[in-house]
Amino acid sequence: MDSFSFLKSMEAKFGQVIHRDQSSSTALLSLAFTAALAIFLVLLFRFKSRPSTKFPPGNFGFPFIGETIQFLRALRSESPHMFFDERLKKFGRVFKTSLTGHPTAVFCGPAGNRFIYSNEHKLVQSSGPNSFVKLVGQQSIVTKTGEEHRIFRGVLNEFLGPHALQSYTPKMSSKIQENINKHWKGKDEVNMLPSIRQLVFSISSSLFFDINDEDQQEQLKTLLETILVGTLSVPLDIPGSNFRKALRARSKLDEILSRLIESRRKDMRSGIASTSKNLLSVLLAFKDERGNPLTDTEILDNFSFMLHASYDTTVSPTVCIFKLLSANPECYEKVVQEQLGILGNKKDGEEICWNDLKAMKYTWQAAQETMRLFPPAFGSFRKVIADIHHDGYIIPKGWKAMVTNYSTSRKEEYFDEPDKFKPSRFGDGKYVAPYTFLPFGAGIRICPGWEFAKLEMLLFIHHFVKNFSGYLPLDTKEKISGDPFPPLPKNGFPIKLFPRT
Repeated sequence: MDSFSFLKSMEAKFGQVIHRDQSSSTALLSLAFTAALAIFLVLLFRFKSRPSTKFPPGNFGFPFIGETIQFLRALRSESPHMFFDERLKKFGRVFKTSLTGHPTAVFCGPAGNRFIYSNEHKLVQSSGPNSFVKLVGQQSIVTKTGEEHRIFRGVLNEFLGPHALQSYTPKMSSKIQENINKHWKGKDEVNMLPSIRQLVFSISSSLFFDINDEDQQEQLKTLLETILVGTLSVPLDIPGSNFRKALRARSKLDEILSRLIESRRKDMRSGIASTSKNLLSVLLAFKDERGNPLTDTEILDNFSFMLHASYDTTVSPTVCIFKLLSANPECYEKVVQEQLGILGNKKDGEEICWNDLKAMKYTWQAAQETMRLFPPAFGSFRKVIADIHHDGYIIPKGWKAMVTNYSTSRKEEYFDEPDKFKPSRFGDGKYVAPYTFLPFGAGIRICPGWEFAKLEMLLFIHHFVKNFSGYLPLDTKEKISGDPFPPLPKNGFPIKLFPRT
């Protein structure tokens, strides 16, 4: 029977019903009421007999927005950890909130960190806020799970592994010295933040895409900074919102990178460019076990992710370490002596090499201490893929789970004198409790570019000491805060330079 015939049949039957006598109508109504009551009682019994679901304590805040505004306001402040500390004190080490439109369970402390990072692909999987995923890339490594994640990580390891990094060291070192010669030397004063941002993006765009034109680099950097502002915004695509501005910037970035992809493909076909020239070539040349190449969308999204991962989270510790060292001159002197010792073992004109980086032990300790005090990332989000039973609570499938560096990095129970700058706490033989210091995450999803960032930081510090005998901050009371992340000096940390003769 077709839909039309069925409707006509029902219409006829309904007509018969309404023409029955009054007693039949009353009986029908009585029967309907009894059936409805029975269904209600069954549902009530089932509800009563089910064990009550005990969600973690906390507040969801306003509908949709949740506590996103309070969260972003905290990240922009000088005490971003207070958002977590206040709730941890009130609700305990696991509490619920709502951030960027998602009900979220926040896990605090090393036990919470361990639980989330060790249950990757079991109870949780990588999944940032919708605004972040949509802007950074829905087909990037940040969203891949299981076998797909393993494959993508293998692709990036070709570009970011130790062997590859050794080959980049001379070029990166040369780029840093060239930048210092052009933008730092001959100046009495320099504002570090914009200068370091320009340098870091110059290195990334050169090594990733082979883009060396400063005007084109500046265009890409402006687009990236607009996208970054939108990644933790409330995902409202309305006129004037940061999210809409970020969406438009991402679209423009894709247009530029798409042209680069097509140009590089032609160069590789003609033999002008090798398959290992840079990250773009590596991604274009890659094929999985079945011989399938990456799609253009996957390439674009991983470009976007690598630009994000290599930018502000590298800029932040590179600038902040100089801010902290200026307030701790005895620590800066140790860094200087270590770098001068490396330079003293060089012949005239001999460049720094991979083995020299291994000798920068105290310099790296100072960088680690900087990231403990001012984590370049506040933490990370996961999507709950199966109901989690933890500490007597249930976190339902579909929620977000979050871990944060702020729940351990400045806690006296994990670090003595937690607010003091003490690089020696990361010295040889010193014990740092597991899952208390995680600037780059942990487990199978640890940041694939953390060694790239380490190389960049150490090389810049080396060249700074090589070229300048010292520096003085122009504002010794300048504070560090995020806008909304990562933490950075509020005014960019302007300094007076003293050239080394």
